[in-house]
Amino acid sequence: MADDIKENEMTSVSSVNYVRALKGKDSVLVTPSSLMTQIGILHTSFSLSPGEQYELPYKSGLIMIQNSNRSHEKAVATLYGSGNGTVIVPSSTIQFFSEEIGKVCVFNNGENTKYIIKNTRNESQNIIITFIE
Repeated sequence: MADDIKENEMTSVSSVNYVRALKGKDSVLVTPSSLMTQIGILHTSFSLSPGEQYELPYKSGLIMIQNSNRSHEKAVATLYGSGNGTVIVPSSTIQFFSEEIGKVCVFNNGENTKYIIKNTRNESQNIIITFIE
Protein backbone atom coordinates (compact mmCIF):
# COMPACT_ATOMS: atom_id res chain seq x y z
CA MET A 1 0.00 0.00 0.00
CA ALA A 2 1.35 3.43 -0.89
CA ASP A 3 2.06 5.91 1.87
CA ASP A 4 -0.33 8.85 2.16
CA ILE A 5 1.07 11.77 0.18
CA LYS A 6 -0.27 15.29 0.23
CA GLU A 7 -1.80 16.29 -3.09
CA ASN A 8 0.65 19.18 -3.58
CA GLU A 9 3.54 16.70 -3.12
CA MET A 10 2.38 14.25 -5.80
CA THR A 11 4.38 13.71 -8.98
CA SER A 12 2.78 14.98 -12.20
CA VAL A 13 2.76 12.49 -15.10
CA SER A 14 1.33 12.56 -18.62
CA SER A 15 0.14 8.94 -18.82
CA VAL A 16 -0.94 6.18 -16.45
CA ASN A 17 -2.02 2.56 -16.65
CA TYR A 18 -4.94 3.04 -14.26
CA VAL A 19 -6.72 5.75 -12.31
CA ARG A 20 -7.86 4.97 -8.78
CA ALA A 21 -11.45 5.99 -8.11
CA LEU A 22 -14.28 5.47 -5.66
CA LYS A 23 -17.42 3.54 -6.58
CA GLY A 24 -19.72 3.77 -3.61
CA LYS A 25 -17.47 2.92 -0.66
CA ASP A 26 -15.14 0.72 -2.74
CA SER A 27 -11.82 1.73 -4.27
CA VAL A 28 -11.57 0.67 -7.94
CA LEU A 29 -9.11 0.93 -10.82
CA VAL A 30 -10.27 2.48 -14.10
CA THR A 31 -8.35 2.45 -17.38
CA PRO A 32 -7.87 5.88 -19.00
CA SER A 33 -9.42 4.57 -22.23
CA SER A 34 -12.61 3.65 -20.33
CA LEU A 35 -12.82 7.19 -18.96
CA MET A 36 -12.34 8.67 -22.43
CA THR A 37 -15.05 6.46 -23.95
CA GLN A 38 -17.51 7.47 -21.22
CA ILE A 39 -17.07 11.14 -22.11
CA GLY A 40 -17.44 10.49 -25.83
CA ILE A 41 -13.84 10.05 -27.04
CA LEU A 42 -12.54 6.77 -28.43
CA HIS A 43 -8.98 6.15 -29.65
CA THR A 44 -8.10 2.59 -30.55
CA SER A 45 -6.43 0.34 -33.08
CA PHE A 46 -7.41 -3.15 -34.17
CA SER A 47 -7.13 -5.63 -37.00
CA LEU A 48 -10.11 -6.65 -39.15
CA SER A 49 -10.13 -9.96 -41.04
CA PRO A 50 -11.80 -10.09 -44.48
CA GLY A 51 -15.53 -9.41 -44.02
CA GLU A 52 -15.12 -8.65 -40.31
CA GLN A 53 -16.65 -5.52 -38.82
CA TYR A 54 -16.24 -3.41 -35.69
CA GLU A 55 -19.21 -1.56 -34.16
CA LEU A 56 -18.47 1.93 -32.88
CA PRO A 57 -20.12 2.80 -29.56
CA TYR A 58 -21.69 5.99 -31.00
CA LYS A 59 -24.41 6.98 -33.49
CA SER A 60 -22.84 10.25 -34.65
CA GLY A 61 -19.69 12.30 -34.32
CA LEU A 62 -16.33 13.13 -35.87
CA ILE A 63 -14.08 10.27 -37.00
CA MET A 64 -10.46 10.14 -38.06
CA ILE A 65 -9.59 6.74 -39.49
CA GLN A 66 -6.48 5.21 -40.99
CA ASN A 67 -5.95 1.90 -42.78
CA SER A 68 -2.34 1.50 -41.69
CA ASN A 69 -1.79 -1.50 -44.02
CA ARG A 70 -2.29 0.67 -47.07
CA SER A 71 -1.35 4.24 -46.26
CA HIS A 72 -0.16 6.75 -43.72
CA GLU A 73 -2.97 9.08 -44.82
CA LYS A 74 -5.92 9.55 -42.53
CA ALA A 75 -9.51 10.16 -43.58
CA VAL A 76 -11.77 12.48 -41.59
CA ALA A 77 -15.57 12.75 -41.68
CA THR A 78 -18.53 13.90 -39.65
CA LEU A 79 -21.05 11.09 -39.20
CA TYR A 80 -24.71 11.96 -38.67
CA GLY A 81 -27.30 9.71 -37.03
CA SER A 82 -29.25 9.71 -40.29
CA GLY A 83 -26.55 7.62 -42.00
CA ASN A 84 -24.90 10.36 -44.00
CA GLY A 85 -22.43 13.09 -43.17
CA THR A 86 -19.59 15.10 -44.63
CA VAL A 87 -16.23 13.75 -45.73
CA ILE A 88 -13.72 16.42 -44.69
CA VAL A 89 -10.51 14.62 -45.74
CA PRO A 90 -11.01 11.72 -48.19
CA SER A 91 -8.75 8.68 -48.55
CA SER A 92 -8.41 6.22 -51.39
CA THR A 93 -8.49 3.31 -48.91
CA ILE A 94 -11.59 4.35 -46.89
CA GLN A 95 -15.23 4.46 -48.08
CA PHE A 96 -17.75 6.45 -46.03
CA PHE A 97 -21.54 5.92 -45.85
CA SER A 98 -21.74 2.73 -47.98
CA GLU A 99 -19.99 -0.57 -48.63
CA GLU A 100 -17.52 -0.78 -51.49
CA ILE A 101 -15.54 -3.92 -52.27
CA GLY A 102 -11.79 -3.55 -51.73
CA LYS A 103 -11.96 -0.80 -49.09
CA VAL A 104 -12.43 -0.30 -45.38
CA CYS A 105 -15.98 1.04 -45.10
CA VAL A 106 -17.64 3.22 -42.45
CA PHE A 107 -21.46 3.16 -42.50
CA ASN A 108 -24.56 2.46 -40.45
CA ASN A 109 -27.48 0.14 -41.13
CA GLY A 110 -30.31 2.61 -40.71
CA GLU A 111 -31.30 5.87 -39.14
CA ASN A 112 -30.11 6.34 -35.55
CA THR A 113 -28.04 3.13 -35.42
CA LYS A 114 -24.40 2.82 -34.41
CA TYR A 115 -21.74 3.09 -37.10
CA ILE A 116 -19.80 0.06 -38.30
CA ILE A 117 -16.27 -0.19 -39.70
CA LYS A 118 -16.07 -3.13 -42.13
CA ASN A 119 -13.18 -4.66 -44.04
CA THR A 120 -14.31 -5.55 -47.59
CA ARG A 121 -10.77 -6.35 -48.75
CA ASN A 122 -9.64 -9.97 -49.17
CA GLU A 123 -6.90 -9.65 -46.52
CA SER A 124 -6.70 -8.47 -42.90
CA GLN A 125 -6.39 -4.72 -42.39
CA ASN A 126 -4.97 -2.77 -39.44
CA ILE A 127 -7.19 0.14 -38.49
CA ILE A 128 -6.49 3.16 -36.26
CA ILE A 129 -9.40 5.40 -35.25
CA THR A 130 -10.08 8.46 -33.16
CA PHE A 131 -13.78 9.20 -32.67
CA ILE A 132 -15.32 12.18 -30.89
CA GLU A 133 -19.02 11.94 -30.15
